[in-house]
Amino acid sequence: MRISCGQWSCVHEAPQGQYDDWNRFAIAEGLRDTAAAATDSGEVGDAGARRAVDESADEPMRELPARWCARADLKALGLTLPAYLGYLVTDGDRMRLVTAPHSVHAARRPPADEQTELGAVIGALALR
Repeated sequence: MRISCGQWSCVHEAPQGQYDDWNRFAIAEGLRDTAAAATDSGEVGDAGARRAVDESADEPMRELPARWCARADLKALGLTLPAYLGYLVTDGDRMRLVTAPHSVHAARRPPADEQTELGAVIGALALR
């Protein structure tokens, strides 16, 4: 998949840093919105289905950061949000998406109930 970003033909060619992060987050959000619209209209094929994070992992990947935010767990947020928000369906993105929650889980940062949910997220992501 080639995505045009002005003078760069692919998002990975953009300079590293905040501009690159912003582009990745914006493009990933658009892909998620497009995949959701295609799902709602019944137009999702094999390629469209692969654009979204697995449904069994997507909801917890939205809910868990809300809880971390409420208790100001900045490390857990800092590890997981960039991987989730910047997911563009590349193999590298997939690895980051699996590694980030695994790192939070391995550090035993969340309380026991969230550890269990995080383990389920990791399992769902690993099976995809």
